[in-house]
Amino acid sequence: MKKLFGFFLMVTLALALVACGNGGEETPPVDTEPTTTNTASISGATEVTITVGDEFNHLTGVSAMDTETGDITSSMIVEGLSALNTNAPGNYTLTYKVTGSDGNLVTVTRLIIVLTAQGCGVHEDLVNGICVKRPATVIRIMHGAPYEVDPFHANYTGTQQQAKQEKQNQVEEQFNVDILYVPYPSNAPWGPDRVEAIIQSSISGNHLADIYWSVSDWIQRLAVAEAIVPVDKYLATHGSNIRAGYREVGEFRGQVYGFESGLLTVSSGLYYNADLVAALGVQNPTQMFLDGNWNWTTFEAWAQSVKTALTSLGGNRYALGGMPSEYAEHMVPLNGGSLINKNTGRVAFAQNPALETYTFLSSIYTKGLFEPTPAYDAGSPDWMAGNVAMYPGQLWFLTADNRWGQLPFELGFVPYPKSPTYTGGYASPISGVAVYHVASGMTAAKEELVFRVWNELQMWKTDAGYETEFENTLITKFDQAIYVEAYLEIYDKIYLDLINAVGIGSYGEYGWRRNINLAIREGTARTVMDSIKPIYDAALEDYLGK
Repeated sequence: MKKLFGFFLMVTLALALVACGNGGEETPPVDTEPTTTNTASISGATEVTITVGDEFNHLTGVSAMDTETGDITSSMIVEGLSALNTNAPGNYTLTYKVTGSDGNLVTVTRLIIVLTAQGCGVHEDLVNGICVKRPATVIRIMHGAPYEVDPFHANYTGTQQQAKQEKQNQVEEQFNVDILYVPYPSNAPWGPDRVEAIIQSSISGNHLADIYWSVSDWIQRLAVAEAIVPVDKYLATHGSNIRAGYREVGEFRGQVYGFESGLLTVSSGLYYNADLVAALGVQNPTQMFLDGNWNWTTFEAWAQSVKTALTSLGGNRYALGGMPSEYAEHMVPLNGGSLINKNTGRVAFAQNPALETYTFLSSIYTKGLFEPTPAYDAGSPDWMAGNVAMYPGQLWFLTADNRWGQLPFELGFVPYPKSPTYTGGYASPISGVAVYHVASGMTAAKEELVFRVWNELQMWKTDAGYETEFENTLITKFDQAIYVEAYLEIYDKIYLDLINAVGIGSYGEYGWRRNINLAIREGTARTVMDSIKPIYDAALEDYLGK
């Protein structure tokens, strides 16, 4: 982590210089991403147009150089050659890759256009001696926030905008398509309403889009209603870059219905008001975790010391905020249990590891360590006002304006604590993962085209590349290197939990989340969990298709 601390020091100095140079005036925040100067580079891999039957050597004029070791052309790997056929008109993509002396992989894509003997492209027809382009196929990608993913959107908030614009232009030309990112209709803002809108459009034969962006918890309903289709037959070819983690998340009854690029990472943790914690003079919980001193016992002692210190400030102030269910969901696996672990295929929220967790949470609840009026998601007014020391949350909350992006205090991060008797590794449940689906009702050719185009649009990276990207993301979200260090300790320690995926509403009469919140407060967890377990057993059997 020396390198990481050095980075923060340089950023601090740079910000100080900027502040001196602009006379103290505030500069609007700019969405930037860390850049890396690679030692390796590839040149000469430019677009080529040839005619059917022409000879073509993919290495002619292409070279790779490294600023430290010189010519590394012989180490270059070229992908896509098996699909290249210079005897058939088409637009073919070759991918040139080489790893530099710095260990970074450099990738360049190259378009090879093979024209017909008459000089027409693969998407053109010869009409009266003139090559006429066929109408483009429109591909609609429906997303909850198109400005996050559409690189041509006027209010685009994503990264690598120019590179993604170039990629989309290339894909549209290669496959003769027009890619449109469209929002969900106003009657389908989220959750059940969105799922119902997708299903009803499928029933009517007028699908809202060709690709839907949704969450993994809704795959069962969408798949059973035949509103989306499995993509397994494409995974060995067009979808070969999709990682195993996303294939597992997108799987339902042995087939993959959901997919996404990148790596799955831990999304949840405990966040604390670092300004308040420092002012109280209590131990820093992140440092306690890094020192190996963060378990249920020390967590309770820390919360108790915060409660004691808060009394001197007066008013309504609390050590812990948020719903007990958020703590339970993430602390049960840190006692060797789970709620509904997909790998075991059993409802486990009424087993001993879970019951012990509920008992512990009940004990600290009765000691007055929790705020009396908690809230989900963005948090209670007391948390937002800085009167609560610690709150459960998700990483994306930190910079979201409708969550914690505007909080007036520094946010620290610490993973959930383990049970003192638990000897296993860190484990964080994931559910409700954002994924894409291919709509049903298309011809086989259109369906394959849609899935292939989505894959070609992605900025695929190696595992190492995604890990570096994630670390850079953490650096942009946290104010202190110590929080980044703690997050990197556990970022990939995940498992898929089905508690929200088996078709029982989390906050309905029989929902685990609603019931465990009441049970922890009242100390009746065993009785309450036993009462709802048969309902979840039946739902899980249906989910698994038994």
